[in-house]
Amino acid sequence: MRIAIVHYAASPVIGGVERVIEQQAKVLSDHGHKVIVICGNEGAAVATAEMRILPGLKANVALDEVKGDQLFKDLAGALTEADVVLVHNMLTMPFNWAASSALAGLSRDLPEVRFVNWIHDVDVLREAFTALDARVVHVAVSEVRRQYFSERLGVPVPECRLIPNGVEVTEALGLTPSVARFVQRTEVLDRELVLVHPTRVLARKNIEMGLAITAALRDAGCDVAYVVTGAPDPHRKESAAYADQIAETLSQFGLEDRVHFLSRDFSVTNADVASLYRLADALIFPSRSEGFGLPLVEAALHRLPVFCSDIPPHREVAGDFAVFFDLASPPAEVARLVLKSVRSDHCSTVRKTVMRRFGWKHIFKEYLEPLIKER
Repeated sequence: MRIAIVHYAASPVIGGVERVIEQQAKVLSDHGHKVIVICGNEGAAVATAEMRILPGLKANVALDEVKGDQLFKDLAGALTEADVVLVHNMLTMPFNWAASSALAGLSRDLPEVRFVNWIHDVDVLREAFTALDARVVHVAVSEVRRQYFSERLGVPVPECRLIPNGVEVTEALGLTPSVARFVQRTEVLDRELVLVHPTRVLARKNIEMGLAITAALRDAGCDVAYVVTGAPDPHRKESAAYADQIAETLSQFGLEDRVHFLSRDFSVTNADVASLYRLADALIFPSRSEGFGLPLVEAALHRLPVFCSDIPPHREVAGDFAVFFDLASPPAEVARLVLKSVRSDHCSTVRKTVMRRFGWKHIFKEYLEPLIKER
């Protein structure tokens, strides 16, 4: 589908509406739609969209600079072949009423095109808005804004839909490109619980216990993912044999869709590891032996719950903040410990709620896709 997004300005202009437009363009493009952003500022660029720059759309442009007939023709040309037009704020704000009138006229003249009045703010008189006589679907970004739009401009509340603004989770978390691609490919952030284990594939790192805990969490009804950074250690011949053992254990537990060894896909950097801390819900660190255990400290700096084996180095490093488990503990017991701790963590619960409610993936599926497909 061909979708046009229209506003006074677009990136690199900084503003809330401009940010939403950029992220809408991305999520629409990610789902296979052709996106055209039409705006007034020279040099505008939205990476996932084709740009159409019409200077007559700029906000606060002097009236004598806007030739209404020409602007109408320019907009009509820019909207050629569009199936849906998302007009952000331009029908409810007074910053360029000639452009607003032109858009309203096109909404009447192009009955085969679906126009959407996307309402972030309202600051026009009812008489002026009514005179536009735009043929549009109304969408407000919050209930407060919908109520105000209805009261001020006389549109019944049921005639205005509510679609909240979204957040690009990978961007907000500051994920590296490699980790962002991993997230998009695996949809790992949709899991209830993401465990991260920064480690090389070495026997003393006890990855098999991490697998067993993951299997126990799954069996307890938790939608879990276990993310391991490491590859076999090139300096140790026995590392390759241990990697084969881990592969066999993985198959025995049937965890192929829940366990990710990132180094199989890309060379993991320190910045990637920091990204993993930001996306994960907990650190799992079941080492049999360590000299120090740096990931315990790094994870804590990222406010990540730390679950680690009860060995002297871990006690020394993380004795006042980690949750310890005995290496002889049944995996199901450790799984219960992890679930109890994570589910009682208010910040973790809020984080998951925000991702699911306001992530653009959810906004698209729940609201945006039905809107653009409706005829």
